[in-house]
Parts: sequence; structure tokens; C-alpha cells
Amino acid sequence: MVPFDQARLERLMAEQGVDVVLASTRHNVRYLTGGHYFHFFARTQRQGGGQYLALAAVPRNMTDSFYVGTRGDGDEAMWVGERLPPGADAAAAAAGALRDRGLGSATIAVEMPFLPAATYLTLQRELPSARLVDATRLLGELRAVKRPDELARLGRVHRVTAEAIRAAMVDGGPGRTTRELAAAVERGVAGRGAVFLYCLANVSPSMVREPGEQRWIPGSALHLDAGCEIGDYASDICRMGGPAESEARAMYEACVRAQDGLRTRLGAGMTCGEVQRLGEALMRDTPWGGASRFIAHGLGMVSHEPPDVEPGSARVLEPGMVLSLETEFRRESVGHVKFEDSVAITATGCEGLGDAAREWVTSG
Repeated sequence: MVPFDQARLERLMAEQGVDVVLASTRHNVRYLTGGHYFHFFARTQRQGGGQYLALAAVPRNMTDSFYVGTRGDGDEAMWVGERLPPGADAAAAAAGALRDRGLGSATIAVEMPFLPAATYLTLQRELPSARLVDATRLLGELRAVKRPDELARLGRVHRVTAEAIRAAMVDGGPGRTTRELAAAVERGVAGRGAVFLYCLANVSPSMVREPGEQRWIPGSALHLDAGCEIGDYASDICRMGGPAESEARAMYEACVRAQDGLRTRLGAGMTCGEVQRLGEALMRDTPWGGASRFIAHGLGMVSHEPPDVEPGSARVLEPGMVLSLETEFRRESVGHVKFEDSVAITATGCEGLGDAAREWVTSG
């Protein structure tokens, strides 16, 4: 069974004049194969004088699809038409398979920003009549609409991240350095079954967000902006804490209200330009509007994947798309105040992903 929206891929390939999609990144190989990637290289691809490379090829005639890995790759079943024997040079094997299928002169979409130079040169040498184009946008658009199982995974990874951030704030408390607090988030994420990606940490009134030796002292506000992943699906969340009564808390709660207001308007059929305009308007309509910023971006296997939310964009939201919403203020006397959460677009509105631990964490 094909694990992705076959009709959507066929439409995207036709629109962009692509005959074959040849994926090479971990996330897109896993997406196209239904989850396969050699587990030994799940966290790093480098080995010896090169790197692990697996290729998933999907022509317009999907019965001609194939997968090729390298020695040691597993032999689990896949939907693809053929699983080529693993060898020392996956690119050369893929080129041979394309020639065998009459696609030696085809337009082949490869992942230009990620493809190793040696692989690109091999494809050029072995397929001199082929036209190599970039597949990044096409694959991003394919992934933009999530299946129910993808949305469930995204909900779980967001919930885990929010819980880990809150635990780090509550258990750590003022007195810890931002490096110690970021490490606590990392432990909390791992303990909840996810893979840690990053944690930006900021103590007011500084604007610096790199974890370091700055301490969260009593009376100051802290924000932790973290991401992790479960099965290649990523989270992007920011939460804050500090004194029970402070301007930073009032600003944070204004960020939350602005997002809640935006959520009442989000839904399929709304354009990305409208999302940007409304988000900016809600943030401007606060006592700190002059210091506000609103950002929204797609999220899934990749942070900042389609849909792209930009001023004036006519791109229409579809059910199953996911948006990360960022509302923030930057004010010299207060610091960097930020709240970030993600939502899934539905036919009638939107639903929060995780929606855990959104409240301000009160500290001494």
C-alpha cells in the first residue's frame, strides 16, 4: 500500500514537469517508503570517508518505483516495485535502474540542498541525457497535508516537549543556569520517549537565547524554546515562567490571548496572507503592539516546511496542514517574551497539537 497521497504526488509532478522523484534525505526516504531507514544511521549518516546514502525513486508510473540502500541495510518489506541489492554505490545503482526503466533522459527531481556532491556528479556521469531539478519544494508540498496518524504523532511530540519544559522550570527553579535548564529539558524529553533537538533559553531582560552561564535569578522571567522529535516528526514550543506579578507575565498572557483569538478564525479556505495579517493585527492590538512580532510556519518532518505564511500570500490552507504560531514581544526593559504552539487545520477550524502546560510557571 502506497503510504502517501498518490494523487497529490502525481499532480505535483505533472505541474512541475517531473518524471521521477529521487529522494535521499532521511525524512523524505522514510516518508516515501512508509517509514524505512537503516536504523544504524538513524542519528548520523557519516562513516569513514563518506556517508550512508539510501535512495527512494518514485516515477510517474509508480510500478517502476524502487529503493536502494547500502551494505547492511535491512530487508523489511516495502510497497515499492523493486528493492535493489545494496552495494557500495547507491547512486550508480539508481542510475542503472532508471536506464533500465527507460528513464535515462527523464527529468529527475533530486534534493539539491542535501544531495552529496559525489552523488550529484555520479548521476550526471551515468545519466548524461537526464535533466536534474530540485525536488525540495515538491516533496514539501507532498508532506504539507498530514494523515491522521501523522497528526497524532505531532500531537504527542508537542505534548512531550511542553511537559519537559514545564518540569525543567518547576523542578529547576531560579538559581540554575540557562545551560542547566536546557540540559534538564533534554533529560525530560528523553525520559518521555522523544529525541531532543534543541533548547533556546533566555533570562530577562537579556535578548540572548543561547544556553550558557546566565542564571535564572528570583524576580526575572525565563523562556525556554525547545524542539524534539518522535519518528522524525518535530515539535517547536516556547513556554515561560517567573514572578507571579510582572510585566513579562502580562505580556506573555497577551501572547497567549492573541493566539487564542487567531485560533477562532483559522480554518481551511483561509489564505496564508490572511493568517499573517490577522496575527499581526492581534499582536498590534495590545499595550505593547509596537514591540510585537508574529510568525507562522508549516511544521511536520521539517520545521518551516509548507505552507509558507507570508504577507499577501494567496496560498489556501487545507485540512491536515499544520502551523506553528509564534507570538512575541521584544522590549529592552523586559526582555524577550514569547509563546509558541502548533495547530492542525481542519475543515471547520483548527485543533491544538498537544496544548499542554500553556500557563505561566510562577517562581520565586
